[in-house]
Amino acid sequence: MRAVGYTTETAIADIVDNSISAGAPHILIEYDASRDPFVAILDDGHGMDATELTNAMRHGSSNPNALRAHHDLGRFGLGLKTASLSQCRKLTVVSKKNGAIHARCWDIDYLQSLTDGKWVVLVPDQRELEQLPLYQDLAGKLSGTLVVWQSLDRMMSGSSSPQEEMKTRMSELLHHLGFVFHRYSQKEGNFDPVEIYVNGVKVRPMDPFLKDNNFRQPLEGQEIRVRDATITVKPYVLPPISHLSTEEIETAGGRSGLRGSQGFYVYRNRRLVIWGTWFRLVPKDEFFKLTRVQVDIPNSLDDLWGLDIKKSVAYPPDIVRNRLRDLIPHFVSSSRKTITYPGRKEKNGKFVPLWQRIEPRHGVFRYEINSEHPAISSLSEKLDKEEQSILQAVLELLTGSLPLESIYADMCSDHRHPDAEGLIHELIELATNIIRITGLDVPAVLNIDPLARYPQHHSRILEELSE
Repeated sequence: MRAVGYTTETAIADIVDNSISAGAPHILIEYDASRDPFVAILDDGHGMDATELTNAMRHGSSNPNALRAHHDLGRFGLGLKTASLSQCRKLTVVSKKNGAIHARCWDIDYLQSLTDGKWVVLVPDQRELEQLPLYQDLAGKLSGTLVVWQSLDRMMSGSSSPQEEMKTRMSELLHHLGFVFHRYSQKEGNFDPVEIYVNGVKVRPMDPFLKDNNFRQPLEGQEIRVRDATITVKPYVLPPISHLSTEEIETAGGRSGLRGSQGFYVYRNRRLVIWGTWFRLVPKDEFFKLTRVQVDIPNSLDDLWGLDIKKSVAYPPDIVRNRLRDLIPHFVSSSRKTITYPGRKEKNGKFVPLWQRIEPRHGVFRYEINSEHPAISSLSEKLDKEEQSILQAVLELLTGSLPLESIYADMCSDHRHPDAEGLIHELIELATNIIRITGLDVPAVLNIDPLARYPQHHSRILEELSE
């Protein structure tokens, strides 16, 4: 049971699940490996009395098919034990409720010392409790629960430097908690935010849907009725990379990048359980990399989704998968347009591209410079016929040498302009040159490729050029 496959961050997330289910508004996580390595998780939830705590320490303490409270993040009654003992040999849980403090402990070394093979949970005495990290903090609360991991054999396995090993194991913790619990870490509807701290550092929500970015496109969603429950599907198309900051690209893409993070994001009671997958309904594609689909499922449908103990694997039942398959073309078409035509607007006139895609027959294409672009046509009108012929030859040379493969490789790597201020100055200079060539006014120039691709900077360009 210790080999279920938890990483350190997923194991801690399982403990945080219990704290959130207990209604805790604050969760403190502390760890140290300087002397006796430990990990401690303290919350100020409703706590447990002696009977509840004893039951919570029992493996399989709840029936996975039993109806749970709508806010409950547990299922099998195994998470506290399997998550903790996947990392340590000694698990102590101390809880305070109605002014009384009770404690229970699983100690693998003690169990192995018994000759009768019994599983015996220990009741620590007061002296042992007072030596636990964060115990005094728990004692000062009205209610709450403290989980302490000691004898960290799995976490420290093979390490010659416990401090360095602890640092390595915890390197992904802040990001993981901010990602998995991002909807809990910020106010959502009638739900107040839950504050999570790791060694004094507040966990920042890592929202893969970038809801604070005004250029995100919400698409029409859908509700799927299964049994007596409702599954809510909300698709979004992220802004093109030119509209994203480096921090937003990291938040939305993570280590997998934007391309690897596309697809469905399944939330069980607002807790992210699986993400970045199309469930084999379609392959991941560069043109779909901006598509994110939020799927909210209730805990009453756990059996249909095949949710595992770690809450990291889930797969939709046929009735849901078939509905999702029908919706995918609608989702991804918007993503394709956003990548192909980033920032294009036609409010002030027709958009005129500088490059045109020519497809003489299906599957065969090339890109050509558009001779109707105002900058090209204005220049051509100022030349005599011989010079126009030379200009046309130069344009054909540019068309024939367009490095499509290199461009594709760069775009797949989610690169963006590293300096926003530098980009604005480049756009202002570009706008000035187009005005000089074409004689158009500033609003008209902003509707011309490539300036039309950066509507987020149009007000700044207008301001600078008017001065």
